[in-house]
Amino acid sequence: MKIVAFYIAEQLHLKRLKEVYAGSLLQENPSELFYLVDEDCYFYAFDYGAVVFANMSDTDMSQNLVFLQPFCDHPLSEKLRDDFELEHRPDQEPHFGFDLLQVPKFTEDVVKIAMLNVAHSVALDFYSQRAHELLQEMQHFTSQMENKGSISISRKNMIRFIGRALNTKNRIVENLFIFDSPDLTWEDEYLDRIHRGLARTLETQTRFREIEYTFKVVEDNLSVFRELYLHRESSKLEWIIIILICIEVFDLIISKIF
Repeated sequence: MKIVAFYIAEQLHLKRLKEVYAGSLLQENPSELFYLVDEDCYFYAFDYGAVVFANMSDTDMSQNLVFLQPFCDHPLSEKLRDDFELEHRPDQEPHFGFDLLQVPKFTEDVVKIAMLNVAHSVALDFYSQRAHELLQEMQHFTSQMENKGSISISRKNMIRFIGRALNTKNRIVENLFIFDSPDLTWEDEYLDRIHRGLARTLETQTRFREIEYTFKVVEDNLSVFRELYLHRESSKLEWIIIILICIEVFDLIISKIF
């Protein structure tokens, strides 16, 4: 079974999607919709912008992606994609390979756990990309500091950059729950084993810690930039006060003379 995950937007409106999507709804909660589309064909949608297809042709996936566009907030110009394969091997223990899972029991719940983990993976790709974009912008400013001894950025652009960094970090914090173990695994040892093995194979926790570290670096740099900007604004204010005092003194002298 081929499993393909896409990250298509920063947010997906599941409530509106549920009202019109044609498929058998197997499970729902405020952040997820899990459908049986056809025999052994599944669709999984997440409110943080990831969608996953299982055992679906490229044509059907393309049609679904076009259909999903009206339900997207801030759609990505270039969708991120992650591919995975699920194989049924009755005579062997679960085997976790590169982009491959071989299982002795092939059930709907196993498919769902696999789709969930691939969705986590493609979401991490998106957040990692955003974190590195912010870090590259930050490096541009630090290079200015090294070469020119100052930062060429307006107050408006500084605030916009800080807002973009904080907004991205807040979105990651909002979606931290996606890395929790799903309810299915709490009472089923086999499913828990599958979930933990997939998380290790896809390096979910490692990649998340890398993103956290990148944002820590960005945050530390932002603190320095804020201090520099406040110092620059304070210096401007001091010069304005000095100029006003000079004008007042000059006016006093002129009035005394004449």
